[in-house]
Amino acid sequence: MQTATPLHPTRATPRIAIVGAGLAGAACARTLASSGAQVTLFDKSRGIGGRLSTRRTVWTDALGVDQPVQFDHGAVGFEAHSLAFQAVVQQGLADGWIARWAAAGGDHFVAVPGMPALCHALIGSLDVHVHTGEPVTGLHRIRGGWQIERNSGLWPGRFDQVVLALPPAQAAPLLRPHATGWSEAAAQVPMQACWTLMAVTDTPPGPAFDLLQPTRGPLASIVRNDRKPGRQATPGHAVWVAQASAAWSASHLEDHPAGVSEALRDALRAAINPGGEVRWCHSTVHRWLYARPARVPLGTPGCWWDAARGLGVCGDFLVGAHAEAAFLSGLDMAHAVLSAPATRRTAGSGAARFART
Repeated sequence: MQTATPLHPTRATPRIAIVGAGLAGAACARTLASSGAQVTLFDKSRGIGGRLSTRRTVWTDALGVDQPVQFDHGAVGFEAHSLAFQAVVQQGLADGWIARWAAAGGDHFVAVPGMPALCHALIGSLDVHVHTGEPVTGLHRIRGGWQIERNSGLWPGRFDQVVLALPPAQAAPLLRPHATGWSEAAAQVPMQACWTLMAVTDTPPGPAFDLLQPTRGPLASIVRNDRKPGRQATPGHAVWVAQASAAWSASHLEDHPAGVSEALRDALRAAINPGGEVRWCHSTVHRWLYARPARVPLGTPGCWWDAARGLGVCGDFLVGAHAEAAFLSGLDMAHAVLSAPATRRTAGSGAARFART
């Protein structure tokens, strides 16, 4: 967790807090910071990326040697259809922090060396204050702005605007004291959960595959993570990320992780070595409570913004069930903030305003 440092901006500089450092929060932070605003990004996790997540760990081989491994256990890849996101992807391809993923078919991409690299690249060259490792527990409206509360207490200083770039169920309690209607609407947004198995096995017999999407059983997708671009491979071994279907995850939502692991390992074994055995070198599971919106919104604005309060909400649940939707919502949120009179008067003219088409 980074050390808290009190903010002392000039009075002319808009001070904006963004709660949530996934793709929506990073896209919003990028545009606001490049406009001249002072942006502080908060996230409860140890790093940024949100559901663009890569877990790094170590497993021990038969010779007792520790082997590093990584699992892209959130979004396994992404596409780019809008001009705005295509511009980011093209820049990433040119600079090497995005690669094409041919196995997924069509124009699919992954961030390199791990999925959070996309969020890091969006804000990496900008003066964005990032504070991770502790959840935001409250928003307090004060004269002239907002204060942020975390488990350790009130954050020093005041913010002119606050943006929540969180799954709707997590945004709802923070909104309740200030925007009851938004809080109730957010609490009612259906989000799908996802159990994810991360495993290392001996290389299975038979033809190798990079991506498999079973049509029956618990698993919705199986990815050979070590065969994705920019990922490290260990000779003689395979690295797997297997994500359960939304229906299976919902029906086993509160199951003990050990039982979930056994069921998903059985399903993975049946897919990669039918009728045979698999030697497990490492395995663990992760439960995403808010993996993706249950349905694509129709006619929903890309963000919620109350200029009078200086309060906003963004996230994929307002646009669609994919990574690009989170980016576009964050972009819409930044443009809404920059359109507010108080922000327009003080922000510079150099905002990175991608066309949202």
